[in-house]
Amino acid sequence: MKGIFITGTDTNIGKTFVACTITRVLKEYGVDVGVMKPFATSRRRYSATFGSEDAWRLARAAKVDDPEDLINPYFYQIGTAPYLAATMCGKPTPNLGFAVKKLRKLSRQHEFLVVEGIGGIMVPISRRETILDFIKMVGFPTIIVTSPRLGTINHTLLTFQACLNKRIRVYAIIINQKPENTSKAQARLPSLFSALTGIKKIIEIPRIQNDHTLRNIENLIARDLLDFD
Repeated sequence: MKGIFITGTDTNIGKTFVACTITRVLKEYGVDVGVMKPFATSRRRYSATFGSEDAWRLARAAKVDDPEDLINPYFYQIGTAPYLAATMCGKPTPNLGFAVKKLRKLSRQHEFLVVEGIGGIMVPISRRETILDFIKMVGFPTIIVTSPRLGTINHTLLTFQACLNKRIRVYAIIINQKPENTSKAQARLPSLFSALTGIKKIIEIPRIQNDHTLRNIENLIARDLLDFD
């Protein structure tokens, strides 16, 4: 079972964009990619096919027709953490073992899986379990998506330390939406994160301006993150 888990320092940090970009690049290089968003919440269903827009975007990037119950086994129609959403809906909270079984089934159908989390690393899935516990059960290395905004050093190091405490390998840190004109502090973030964590792959992704920017980002992911020549 091969794959990568995309987590982040916060919600709306760019996890889905990064996961979709990695998926497209892998497919371009001939890898059979499956995608998964194990847990998702929203105020409303995105479509008749998918409750989660993120799950739909992942499936579109991978160009797969796997059923929703494999790509997104848990969806709650309240926009908050899965544990709280389930409680508010009066529905059972997610079962991590069941979600892992779905992931393993999906992995048998594809060469590689790109799995996206929900919110940050400590988002509660059940009363005693978080996203971190799910990653540990799956065993995939993790990519942390963060930002160049104020507070990112604290949030990124907290996320890294949580992974370290669980002995989860952090494959890379991606600084998403790098501004065109960076401050002196922002310019030093990659070297700082590398020095403080020991992670060699610290990737900066610029804000998308047009299709040309998106293609440059895909080339950057292929060259510096996935090591494709």
